[in-house]
Amino acid sequence: MWIRKIEVLLTIIILYNITQCNGFGISSFGKANTEPPKPPTSTPSPARQCNRQAECAGISSSSCVRTHYDPVTRCLCGDNLPPVNGQCEAVTKVLYHVCANSDECNDGLICGTPNITGSAPAHLRVHSPQDKICLCDTESGYREKEHTCSDADILNTSIIAVIFVTCLRKMLVN
Repeated sequence: MWIRKIEVLLTIIILYNITQCNGFGISSFGKANTEPPKPPTSTPSPARQCNRQAECAGISSSSCVRTHYDPVTRCLCGDNLPPVNGQCEAVTKVLYHVCANSDECNDGLICGTPNITGSAPAHLRVHSPQDKICLCDTESGYREKEHTCSDADILNTSIIAVIFVTCLRKMLVN
């Protein structure tokens, strides 16, 4: 029984890989694929730069934040993606995003006032002292490291693993 399920799974994987190949080499008429590769599609324009949280006020649910992959502070949505047509669709917010309460922040984060002093990193100085932002929940064991909280990468990997296993189970059951 398990051998049959493994055969079905391998067949599905092989068929999926074959259907995803672009330019398999021979067309249906027996000619070689001589089309030049298509140029890459344009990437969406980056979000606008900002120096203060107030500069992002025109874009609902955005915050003036810096990410680990961009040295510039920008008006980004709560999921660190640029707004689309001036709108953000992210439901929860990641580290350093402006919040009203902890329910707006992702797991492992709490809504609190940042410690902005003369020695504070530049990406925190975009906020005023009364701003509340999503910060690592140190009382629950989360620590900030390279613009993320500890266990954040493990959480993302776990979610992907759960989705993969769920899909695999559904394929094997059918």
